[in-house]
Amino acid sequence: MNITSILKKLAQGEVITAAEKAFLLNNKDILNAEQLAAVEKSEVAAEEIETESLKTLIENAIAEKMNSFSDQLAAKFLDGAAASRKRAIDTGAATKTADSETRNFMKALFSGDHAALKDISGLSASAGGYLIPEELRAELLRVAEGQYGLARRDFRYLPFSGPGNDRQIPALATSVSVSWTDERGAKQSTAPTFDVVHQTLKKLAAIVPMTEEIIEDSSINLTALVAELFAEAVAKEEDLQFFNGTGAPWTGILNNGSVNRVEISSGAVTANSVVAEDLLAMIDATPSGALDGAKFYMHRTIFSLIRKLRADGATGDFIVQNPATAGSGPATLWGYPVELSDAFPTLSSVTADEPFVLFGNLKKAAIFGDKQQLRVKLLDQATVNDTTNAGTVNLAQRDMVAIRIVERVGYVLALPTAVTVLHTDQS
Repeated sequence: MNITSILKKLAQGEVITAAEKAFLLNNKDILNAEQLAAVEKSEVAAEEIETESLKTLIENAIAEKMNSFSDQLAAKFLDGAAASRKRAIDTGAATKTADSETRNFMKALFSGDHAALKDISGLSASAGGYLIPEELRAELLRVAEGQYGLARRDFRYLPFSGPGNDRQIPALATSVSVSWTDERGAKQSTAPTFDVVHQTLKKLAAIVPMTEEIIEDSSINLTALVAELFAEAVAKEEDLQFFNGTGAPWTGILNNGSVNRVEISSGAVTANSVVAEDLLAMIDATPSGALDGAKFYMHRTIFSLIRKLRADGATGDFIVQNPATAGSGPATLWGYPVELSDAFPTLSSVTADEPFVLFGNLKKAAIFGDKQQLRVKLLDQATVNDTTNAGTVNLAQRDMVAIRIVERVGYVLALPTAVTVLHTDQS
C-alpha cells in the first residue's frame, strides 16, 4: 500500500477500505495532526476483511519499518568499522611502543647483534658507539629536563648544530649612551660594544650496571627505568660542575671571578653568621634588568638556616614566606623564589672565603648547549664503581653488564654581572 495515495483519497472525500484505514493508523507516527484526525474520522467501505489478512498486513508494515531501521544501523556500523580500519592503517607504524623499541635495542646490544644495532642507529661500533633509539633519547631528555637538573631547567638552552665542539657567542658588553645637547649643537655618536664568549662541548658519561633478566622481564618499563637512571646521574653531575665546579673540567658560576660578590659580616668565616641584610644586599648588587625572573639558589641545609631569619631582629617577620600563609606557589625569600640543589655547598662544608648562595636570572646569564646524539656502549668485562662510589662491582663475577651512555654538553657564563654570589669573609 502507498500512504500518499490513501491520503489523497481521503483529501478528495473518497471512502477508504478498512485495511487502508488500519494501515494509516499503524503508521500514524509519520502523519501530521490534520492527517491523523482525518483518518480517525473517516468512514470505511462496507466490506468484510478477514482477520488473517489484516494481521498479515500489519505484520508486513512492521517488518518494512524494522528492515529500514536495521539497514540504517548496519550502515552506521560499517561506516564506523571502515573508519577504525583506516585509523589502524594510518597509524600502524606508530603502534610500536617506546619500551618495545628500547627492549629490542638492548637485546641486540647484549647479544652483539651488530647488524640490528646498525639498522636501528645507523652507525657502527667503530664510530664511537651506537646511537640510542629516538624514543629512549626523548624520554631521557624529558626526565632530565623536567625532574632533575637546575642547569637544564634554568639556563638558556641553545643546542649545538653543525660540526665541531666549539662555538663563539656574542654578548653585549656595553649599551648605547645618550647625551644632552644645545639647539643646533653637535650630537655625540654612540654604539654598543660586544664581547665574544667561547663555548666548548665536553664529554660526560654515565654507567648503569644491570642484569640480563631486566631486559627479559616484560613487566618492567625499560624505557622509563633506563631514562630515569641516566637522567638522574647526568643531570646531577651537570649541576655539580656548572654551579660549583673548580676548573676540572668546568669552573662553576659560584667560583667565577666575574660575578657580583657580596660578603657576609667581617670576620664571619662560616655560613652560620649570615643575616637577613646579607641576602637583601645580594638583590641590591644585581642589575635591575636581571631581577625579573631572578631566584635564590642554595643547598637545603643553608635554606634551613635562612628560613629562621627575621627582617627586624627577634620580633620581625620571617624573610622566607611560607606558601601556607603567603598563598599558592613555592616559598619565597625577600619576594623571590628559592631553588634547592645538592650541587651547592652544605652548611657544614662552608669555610672562609667560600661562596654558598647564588642569586640572579640564569636565563640571562648562562647558556647551556649539547649535541643530542647520545651514544651507548655495552660493558661486560669491566669493573665499575657502585652507586655510592664506596666500592666496585666486577660485572663478570656478578653475571651483569653495564650500559654506558655518553653525551657532549657544555655551558658558558655569558653575562656574569646578571648574577650575584654570597661569600663568607676572606679572613
